[in-house]
Amino acid sequence: MPVRGPVLVFLASGTRGSAVVRAVERRGHAVKAFVRTRPADSSRPSSSFVLGDLNDMASLVAAAQGCAHAVLQVPTGPEAVMVRQTGNALDAFRRAGLRSVVLKLASASRPAPCDEPSFAANAAVEALVRGAGLPFVIVRPTMYLDNLLKPSARTDIIERGTFSPPVAVGQRIAWTSADDCASAATLLLEQERYGEDHRIAGPESVDGEELAARLTLGLGRPITYRAEPLDLFERDVEAALGSGMGRRIASKFRYLRDHPDDADRILAGSRDPVTLPGLKPTTIEAWARQRREAFR
Repeated sequence: MPVRGPVLVFLASGTRGSAVVRAVERRGHAVKAFVRTRPADSSRPSSSFVLGDLNDMASLVAAAQGCAHAVLQVPTGPEAVMVRQTGNALDAFRRAGLRSVVLKLASASRPAPCDEPSFAANAAVEALVRGAGLPFVIVRPTMYLDNLLKPSARTDIIERGTFSPPVAVGQRIAWTSADDCASAATLLLEQERYGEDHRIAGPESVDGEELAARLTLGLGRPITYRAEPLDLFERDVEAALGSGMGRRIASKFRYLRDHPDDADRILAGSRDPVTLPGLKPTTIEAWARQRREAFR
């Protein structure tokens, strides 16, 4: 296992980042969890956290000192902000002498001009990492099953037995999980698969009704799939998260709706597990069964 030294993990207090922290530790490697504030409810020792901000170069350089590798994630937002934050992190990595970086994206990359701003922003971030002069590997998901655990989705499942994403019932998705993507990032680091770009997908590519059937088996209760109209989804997000957020988040789903061939390339295909030794993708039923208590 060629991971030599601590791994610096970004967005470590969120779902995706905390999954990486667990995966790195599970494989026996030292970890530093980069957070803006230390989570009040964390049972982790305070020494495993490093406080900082992607907009603060001094904190980034201090966090990177003594680390050998980084799993870099930046919050989805305006392209200029994502590019600036990525550039800051890469500059800090070079100053600290990091050996490699895993770029963990939240979704697909598409070069500008692109109808979906977050895809174009991902492409700009990816280009920075590719040109940074550091050994790198890129990891991206299809779509996360962990979205079912968000408060609104979880409430619908608990109270009404429905899952209602803004995705057509006929769209096939090879659903993955935050834990599987985190495991993939760690394994790629261990195997020194530098220069590669991996879309992490689950072992099953299913439509909405097939997803509901597997969730029914896993949760032990009837679940139905109902595609939420995009305009209603945008209004709901806007009411919950504030002005402008509804349009920003709905934009990705509109792109997938309006570009069905590209949606299939991004979401539908299952990954061949032999391309990444050691990764055993979780089935939808198994994922749901492991989380039954969360949906009671």
